[in-house]
Amino acid sequence: MSSQSAAGVHEKPKSLCTLILQFLFGHVGLFLLVSAVAVLGALAFMELEKENEHHRYLMKQNKAKDLADAYNYISSYLWHYQVKPNMTFDKWQKEVNKKLKVLETFVSDAVTTYNYDGTVEGWNYDWTLSKSLLFTISIMTTIGYGHIFPRTFGGQMFTIGYAMIGTPLLLVFLGRIGSGMSDSFRYIYSRCICRWCRTRRYQNEAGMGQRRKRLWEDDVGKEDYMPTDQVQVPIVITMIMIALCLILGAVIFSNWEDWSLSSAGYFSFVTLTTIGFGDMVPGNSFLDDSNMATFKMGVTIIYCLFGMSLISMCIQMMQDQIVGKVRWVAEETGLVDSEARQQQRVRARRTRAGAVPETKEDLFGYRPLSSENRRRRRQKKDKNGDKDERKEKERREGEEKKDREEDAEEKRDGGAEQEPKSDGKAKGGQPDEALSDEEDMLFNMA
Repeated sequence: MSSQSAAGVHEKPKSLCTLILQFLFGHVGLFLLVSAVAVLGALAFMELEKENEHHRYLMKQNKAKDLADAYNYISSYLWHYQVKPNMTFDKWQKEVNKKLKVLETFVSDAVTTYNYDGTVEGWNYDWTLSKSLLFTISIMTTIGYGHIFPRTFGGQMFTIGYAMIGTPLLLVFLGRIGSGMSDSFRYIYSRCICRWCRTRRYQNEAGMGQRRKRLWEDDVGKEDYMPTDQVQVPIVITMIMIALCLILGAVIFSNWEDWSLSSAGYFSFVTLTTIGFGDMVPGNSFLDDSNMATFKMGVTIIYCLFGMSLISMCIQMMQDQIVGKVRWVAEETGLVDSEARQQQRVRARRTRAGAVPETKEDLFGYRPLSSENRRRRRQKKDKNGDKDERKEKERREGEEKKDREEDAEEKRDGGAEQEPKSDGKAKGGQPDEALSDEEDMLFNMA
């Protein structure tokens, strides 16, 4: 019997699918899932845009050859002007400036449209693994640097579907990370920075000669004084954390990207707040295929993800405190009713039937009683009615008791009167016989 009850206590074993889902939506599983989605998206974009990029490379080569022909034409044309008779220096300079202006426009269009770099064979590929991975991260984080973008119809449609899947997934991951970071930071602040305050409080509560409560005896999260679940981190500390995060990014990217410290700090802030102007884009430090470039790329991505979680956590904690302080000021100044006043108002307006408050006067000018006064009068009437019923009951009981006593006395008196008659009859018939003789004598005399 005991074995059956113990077997009944055991939980039903979970299926393999349930265990896989629990792992995937945990902290480690979400990180691996986000990483896999980012890498697969980068490979997909590389495959979708490969043909178009190769076509653009061929167009750039043709444009570079055209520019080379233009250079030769301009040089020969200028030589022709030089040997032309009756050519003054002013006329020659005017014609040269006109032709150079045309060449300048031609070169500018080649650079802007065809990525012309001054060579025929050179080409800066957009859809490499590092750039594609940075592009997918910018989509999932909604930063959107804009340094590269899909040009084909398939790539654009895939971007829409990828954003609808990758962005919510990353937001769930950042929410999990931010929640864990918030709980950890609140725990550290409560148990370390607030340690001295709790110790002093426990000493004052213990008194002289008594054992004070130890900190390790606290129920963490539900302490009697400054509970960890309700403690609020000061805004100054959250601002310091944000500044340290931005300074760390400024130091890293100023060394890797050859930026100034202020520009790197500006890039860190724009990136972590998901503003993403696109005027400064990381990538110069990991354009090559070396192991160091791969390490830098990983550090950049991890910094962006955890930095965004940290900034979001700090802003949320600051927002909670600011909203609380603004509400307190509004309640003190009378702009907003406090919860206590609202409860009092609701309590005063509440009726038994749940009706709305009555008007002050009716059609005939009488002031009807409020629901609260009617309730009190009804209670008073009920109490008075109970008293009258008790008095009436006591009166009836007294009358019934008096009636019973009178009946008992009458019964006793009736028994005493019947007792002599029975005695006369019991002594014989002498008195009866004497009365009968006298009646006979009187009858005869008459």
